[in-house]
Amino acid sequence: MKKAVLLILLVPMFGNAQTRGLTLAELRARVLSGSPSVQESLQRIEAANAVLKQARSAYLPAVSLSGYSGYVEASAHPDFSLSNRYRENMTQTSGSLEVSWLLFDGFARRARTLAAKYGRQQSREAADETRRLLILSATVSFRQAQLARENIQTAEQDAAFNRKQEDDARKRFDAGMLPEADVHNFSIRLLLAENSAAQARLNYQTAGAVLAQLMALPEAQLPEALHPVEILFEALAPVPEMTSELEYALSHRPDFQAVASGLQALEQRARAAKGDLLPQIALAGELNYTESEDYSVVSNFGDYDSFVGVVAKWDLFSGGRKLGAVREASAEMRALEAQQEALRLSIRSAVRQLIDEAKTAGEIYVRQKKIYELTAQVRDSIEKAYRAGAVSITRLNEAQTDLVKARTGYSSSYINCLLMRNRIDIDTGRVLCPVEK
Repeated sequence: MKKAVLLILLVPMFGNAQTRGLTLAELRARVLSGSPSVQESLQRIEAANAVLKQARSAYLPAVSLSGYSGYVEASAHPDFSLSNRYRENMTQTSGSLEVSWLLFDGFARRARTLAAKYGRQQSREAADETRRLLILSATVSFRQAQLARENIQTAEQDAAFNRKQEDDARKRFDAGMLPEADVHNFSIRLLLAENSAAQARLNYQTAGAVLAQLMALPEAQLPEALHPVEILFEALAPVPEMTSELEYALSHRPDFQAVASGLQALEQRARAAKGDLLPQIALAGELNYTESEDYSVVSNFGDYDSFVGVVAKWDLFSGGRKLGAVREASAEMRALEAQQEALRLSIRSAVRQLIDEAKTAGEIYVRQKKIYELTAQVRDSIEKAYRAGAVSITRLNEAQTDLVKARTGYSSSYINCLLMRNRIDIDTGRVLCPVEK
């Protein structure tokens, strides 16, 4: 019964009537569908697909057609007639068809194809990482907007309380029951509350501008229909365990997976570079045709020749270029392995810190909620005593100030709990799952 009375007392002071607005899930969907960064990452995937297609083309025959037509002026000084020089002018047309099919290149072709596959996978994971970071920015701004909106209500209701006390004090002053200083006291506190409300509105507008930018809206502010929903003070989900979250993060975080794909791509690049050290064997065919006109001996004739066979090529010396390519790929692999280990340590540290912060935030919220409930009871009791003349205005000011602080701390601690749980889902990569927690 006492708890029910307390809730009745709290509603007029800090009501939280819900209005329709933008939910966190809707915000994330809008950000991912409208962000230019996402579109950029999708185009990079298309580029990676094109690279893979280029690598696969090495398995197919290469066919080329060439030709020329022009005026030829020939001059010859034969051995059998050293005193004479023979000249001839003609129009010559020539064409050739060449076909080559690479049979063996030290498995470099296969390695390059695999490297392109891993590169495409890396581009996809990079796109997922872009989405994850956008979701993080959107979530933080969304929670900041919710907190600013709650602070606006708190400041406005504080102003309403002091406005009411100011009116009552002025009436009692006019009746000669209170000194004028008491009226000024409430006037000052009303002005302070209005300043707090103005600052909270500015914070809300700033968070809204960030959300508008993330959603790629043409306006610099949120339209009314896209304002974040107000806070619903509901039961909090339990904080997950460290072991399961870390294991999930290392197998699902897109930035960590992108590094792993990059390592596999570099490994194949190194194999391709080693394959270039071996000979190349190809099946080749060629058909040539030549026609000359205006030739003095025989005019309007055509000659052709053809060739089909196996061609082998082995570069015995390339100035160190090929060995340099092998060393380059190997060094990049070692550098990326070090980067992968650093990222693993960073993820482990971040997940542990977030879980610890989430647990502490939950404990603080439970206590802050109790503080708020008790402070509201104290303020209401002192207000009644003040009206009865049993306590001074100073004590009422203290009680009201404590209530405002308690409400602000209550809202802030709850938002922090929600944000910590959001951050755990985002930092582990769970937020990218089809079914969101």
